[in-house]
Amino acid sequence: MRPYAWGVPPMFAILFSLGVFVFACGSLYLGGWIARRMPEGHLVYEAQKAAQFGISMMATLAALVLGFMVTSARATFDRANDDIVGVSTSILLLDRALSGYGPETAPIRSDVRAFLARATERVAPNGEMDTIVFRLPHTSLSLITRLQSSILALQPDTEGKWWFQHRALEATAQLAQQRILTSEHEKSSEPIPLLVVVTAWIVLIFIGMGTFAMHNASVRVVLFCAALAFSGSIFLVMELESPYTGLLRVSGAPLLQAATELALP
Repeated sequence: MRPYAWGVPPMFAILFSLGVFVFACGSLYLGGWIARRMPEGHLVYEAQKAAQFGISMMATLAALVLGFMVTSARATFDRANDDIVGVSTSILLLDRALSGYGPETAPIRSDVRAFLARATERVAPNGEMDTIVFRLPHTSLSLITRLQSSILALQPDTEGKWWFQHRALEATAQLAQQRILTSEHEKSSEPIPLLVVVTAWIVLIFIGMGTFAMHNASVRVVLFCAALAFSGSIFLVMELESPYTGLLRVSGAPLLQAATELALP
C-alpha cells in the first residue's frame, strides 16, 4: 500500500468509518458501565459539570480538526477534477493545432487519438472512472515524448505552419505537465496517524458522554446521531482523498467528450 493512501482497498473507507461508528456507540455503553461502578462522590453535580466541560472542549477540537480535514480533502478532489479537465483541454488544443498545420500531420493526430483512447479505456460510458489506470504516468509520458519528437520532425515552409507547430509543442508540454500533476495530486495529503488520533478523541468523547450524560432513550438517540456524524465526516475525508477510487470519484466525462470531438471529421 502506498504511504498514507486511503483508496487501497476500495472498501477501506467504508469499513474504517463503520468501525469508528461501532467504536463510538460501544464507548457509550462502556461509559455507562463505568458510571455504575464509580463512587457516588464522583457523580455529583459539580463533578459532572467539570467533566462535561472537558468533554465539550475535546468535542470542539475534534470537530474543528475534522472540518479542516474535510476542507483539505475537498481541495484534493477538486484539483484532481481540474487535472482531468486540463488534460482534456490540452488534447483538444493539440489536435486543433495539428489540424491547422495541414494533412501531413495525419499520422501524429492518429497518435493523439491513441493516447486519448488509452486514457479513456477505463472510463465508463456515464463518465465515471472505474479504475486507477489514468494515474499511471510512465507509459503516457513516453507517448507524449513520441508526439513531441514527431512534431519537431515537421518542416514548416510557411509562417502559418510554423505557428501551428509551435502551438502544438506548447500543448504537448502542457499535457506532459498535467499528466505528472494528475499523479502527484492523487496522493493523499492527510496522514493516517492524524486520523487515528481523531478516532481516539471520538472514543474518549463518547466514553465521557456515556459516563456523565443522562441514561435515557432520547439522549442515546442524539448521541448515536452524533456518532454517525463523526463517522460520516471521516468517510468523506477518506473518499475525497481518493478521487480515482471508492464511491466518490472524479468524472471522466471531459475525456469522453474530448474523444467524441476528436472522432469528428
